[in-house]
Amino acid sequence: MIRFRYAISTFPNFLSEMAKQLHTTVENNTLYLPEFIGKGYLKSIDLPNGLQALVGDFTLNQDLLIERSKNNMEFYVFICDRVTNNRKLYVDVDQDRMESAGTEVAAMYLLSFLSDLNQFATAGTSLSSIRVIISREWLARYLKIDQLDNVLQRYLSLKAKSIHIREMDFETRILMNDILNPADISPVGTAYVQNRIMMMVENFFAWMYDQLSVMEMQIHMTREEIDQIMKVEESLTADLSNAPTIKQLSVQAAMSPSKLKKQFKDVYGLPIYEYYQKKRMEKARELLLEGNRTIKAVGRELGFSNLSNFSVAFKKEHHLLPSELLKARELHQ
Repeated sequence: MIRFRYAISTFPNFLSEMAKQLHTTVENNTLYLPEFIGKGYLKSIDLPNGLQALVGDFTLNQDLLIERSKNNMEFYVFICDRVTNNRKLYVDVDQDRMESAGTEVAAMYLLSFLSDLNQFATAGTSLSSIRVIISREWLARYLKIDQLDNVLQRYLSLKAKSIHIREMDFETRILMNDILNPADISPVGTAYVQNRIMMMVENFFAWMYDQLSVMEMQIHMTREEIDQIMKVEESLTADLSNAPTIKQLSVQAAMSPSKLKKQFKDVYGLPIYEYYQKKRMEKARELLLEGNRTIKAVGRELGFSNLSNFSVAFKKEHHLLPSELLKARELHQ
């Protein structure tokens, strides 16, 4: 299994980091997958208004796990993925998991800098993907949000109603086909691809704006309160072997425990200690996959004195025991 972990900044940087890990190079903003990984490519494309796109079209020869860490710089990513021929596929977005086996998955969604994104696909899976980094200013303009500080609040309200994700429609399928199979590679062809990507993005945001215009706001927080909750999250996850108390966190945030718990769930989608446990188990998987620690050592490092409790918590999050993860890792080495 190939595992790639990153924190996004720009798509050229993403390609550069991936090429380094795969011991290959990026040519003309394009990374062609080495044969032992798969067949196909990933390509970064500059768009109008300073936007960046990443276009991918490939079939895997190995299982692949890609993990994107959240970032404290405010940005958003529009994602349009079509997956076929998968034996097993899952996409984790914060607390939500979309899982599939043997069926086509075709979806569009908008993620914020606050979200973790994990994607796993087995060998033989074919993936076509369009991704566009969206700035706060661009999002405010397309969703007609007057105050930039309200952009994140509006996004969180959309997310609370699951209006940040939808199935790929027929028009988007046509646009994706045009992007992946352009008429030629001349300058006109490049402009054609850029145009089709922008049409795809604008169609998605037109749909999102229609939803936003009729929905009742679910999240009523100032940007200052959101920033305070983000600082609480940093404190909560600073030591994954010893969680701070709700009282300690509420003092830090200068708000009542009940307000803290509500606002934390509004921003991160989970109650405080469920979120903490999720982060612990993500760290546990990371440490186990590094291969230089025993299950017992990882459990103790994350504050578990009882190995059985650690195994139960790990299976609840990852749907397999730590020993099963290690066995799968050995089979793919």
